Amino acid sequence: MLTRNLMRLSADSLRPFGAVPSEFDALRFADKATESAHSKRISGPGTLSPKKILVVDDEPALRELMADAVTRVGFHAHTARDGEEGWEALCITTYDLLITDHEMPRLTGLALIERLRTVSMKPPCILTSGSLPLPETLLKKIVHPGAVLPKPFSVTKLIEKVYGLLMYGDSRAPSPA
Repeated sequence: MLTRNLMRLSADSLRPFGAVPSEFDALRFADKATESAHSKRISGPGTLSPKKILVVDDEPALRELMADAVTRVGFHAHTARDGEEGWEALCITTYDLLITDHEMPRLTGLALIERLRTVSMKPPCILTSGSLPLPETLLKKIVHPGAVLPKPFSVTKLIEKVYGLLMYGDSRAPSPA
């Protein structure tokens, strides 16, 4: 069961740590049978490879936690340190999903998503933020297709949003078993 493998810890709980705390070792040592079952479901029949996700966040511990979490459930994760680096990655590689923090140097997450939409790139996006720059209803229209995930959030909630967007086309999908 996914919730057995992922710890319910908030993203803000990482801020005091210089590296990913030992509590997150559970993500790295997930049950192989469960991980394999998730990979099969994510890849699906006829799919050649798992979905690719770009994780953009200027906080190294949080960026690596999110990338590790999506990797543990069978996706391929790439990372970028800020919005500009994320934009460069998006121009080089096609991603199935973008997870981005809002408050970052050089280019905010919202500006990154707006730039994507301006050039007609339509990957679903998850915008995370400790302080939303606009009302959530307006942000959802800008991010669409996608979701807004206010901080603090649990790793489980993040994975549910990822599954919802990649597997079912929205962020309201049932929780994976």
